[in-house]
Amino acid sequence: MRSMMRGIVLLGGGLALTGCFNRLDTIAIQQEIEAEIESQSRRLSLAEVRCPTNIPKQAGAYFRCVGYLRPEGEFTINVVQQDAQGSIEWDVPSSAVILNLAKVEDQIQQDFAQAFAKRANIDCGALYRLNQPGAEFECEVVGGVVLDAEQITTVVVQVDPDGNLNWYEMREAIAPVTNVANPSAEDSPDATGNSQPAANDRTAPSASANNAETQ
Repeated sequence: MRSMMRGIVLLGGGLALTGCFNRLDTIAIQQEIEAEIESQSRRLSLAEVRCPTNIPKQAGAYFRCVGYLRPEGEFTINVVQQDAQGSIEWDVPSSAVILNLAKVEDQIQQDFAQAFAKRANIDCGALYRLNQPGAEFECEVVGGVVLDAEQITTVVVQVDPDGNLNWYEMREAIAPVTNVANPSAEDSPDATGNSQPAANDRTAPSASANNAETQ
């Protein structure tokens, strides 16, 4: 009888342990999301991230967490399970509280292509920032985009009082490239009217090339 009861106790403990392994470690998920958002944000401080508890591991299952800002404000975090082992992917959509700058960059690139029929690589720096009405920030046009005699190197994003985003481009004039012709003895006629070869004709081409490269 004693050995039978011991077997029942062990079986019960095994069942409880298995049940625990079939649940997501939401504490670890909360810590991971909080650390990632803070490390990839600009002027944004998180108080905490809260996720639902007792979530079973299930590939494709979806749930939401909530991020709480200091001193106030909260935003939604969408989480999707990638497999039955607990791997997840999460995303912070832009909202009235926080901006997902990767999504802002994508939208500006689409608008830029429609406005100028040119592709641009937009880099707004950090991944997340506060959505503050009246704020203004710059995004780099990586490598610049040339339009006639001007180059677009920056776009400025403005947040209007309703939290909507608008942008305009900053343009710089492109300095024209000029070739400075240095007269040489090669072109100087002698007394008979015939051109004389330059004494330093071997070095003249390299000097001209250097001038052109520094223009």
